Amino acid sequence: MKNVFEDVKFGYQVPPYLTDLIFETALYAEEKGFDSIFMADHLVGIGIKRFDFLETWTILSALAMKTKRVKLGSCVTDSHRRHPAVLAQTVMTLDRLSGGRTIFGIGAGEAMNLVPYDIEWNKPVSKLYESVKVIKELWTQPVVNFEGEFFHIRDALLEPKPVQKPHPPIWIAANSPRTMKITAEIADGWIPTTPPLTFDAYKENLRKILNWAEEHGRNPDAIEPAIFEYIIVAKDYDTARELIELPGKMIIAQWPGAAQHVKMNIPMREEFHLNRFVFNRQNVLRLIEYAKEAVPSEAIDTFFVYGTPDDCIDGIERCLKAGVKHFVAAMFVRLKSLKQTLRMYTEEVVSYFKEEK
Repeated sequence: MKNVFEDVKFGYQVPPYLTDLIFETALYAEEKGFDSIFMADHLVGIGIKRFDFLETWTILSALAMKTKRVKLGSCVTDSHRRHPAVLAQTVMTLDRLSGGRTIFGIGAGEAMNLVPYDIEWNKPVSKLYESVKVIKELWTQPVVNFEGEFFHIRDALLEPKPVQKPHPPIWIAANSPRTMKITAEIADGWIPTTPPLTFDAYKENLRKILNWAEEHGRNPDAIEPAIFEYIIVAKDYDTARELIELPGKMIIAQWPGAAQHVKMNIPMREEFHLNRFVFNRQNVLRLIEYAKEAVPSEAIDTFFVYGTPDDCIDGIERCLKAGVKHFVAAMFVRLKSLKQTLRMYTEEVVSYFKEEK
């Protein structure tokens, strides 16, 4: 009997530090049939007491030498910390090291990785668009000339080219109408996060992206609908709920758009917006107090997949019904619990979708 979920792909996001843990869990994920392994691209970790973060492309290159089958991707990088030519070369190198297994995830950027380091990020969406255009040209053309608002490229070469043709797939982390339109025009995949999107909002936004793609003369099927989702799976619901309550509220508090999707009264403060918030001990303590007071507990159920294995299966099925074809999960637990949580998620949740129905 055909598996009704056979076209669904599953990705796993590795933790931001502890190389042994990164390698061990990544190899486990490949062994157990995951389709992709991702790593966020930050200068600083999203933490409460620790903010460690290893350099993403270095780790992905190491994983390229240790793995054989899984796709390797960024979830996601930005267009501000690296010139597009440098970024194009970095991703090309990973694609060649991995034998053509790279997924290039990119977004508009976040304050935490830019503001403390005095990295300019004026007009981030316009810069994102130009960066992707330049990168695609460098990957596919023998010589590149480009005249834009941010980048002025003259008789530029990039050799060798990536293994994948015409180029490694480009996934955009688009949550705004403008970035979704850019996704429809030039991207190969869409990988938003929840929050701010609910499952219903995902479905509606995917419909818009596919319609816009057709308006650009593209085949909508050429855009892979993915999602980045935080996961907590536990033996009992109450344990999972306790684990997700505070970090879930903190994430919701940083997305002003979340309130409109859940239609709840969540009084947002601009200082905690992702485009302004900087992670350090003092700021995090202030965010914790604000999130506890401002974000209703009910909002947790709208955005996150958590609970027993059966609860998580139900949550993922809601994502798939909304149109998701590539489900990328980050285990929303402390690192000491990561291996146990990943094992339960793999054996009791992902296996459900891999079995014949």
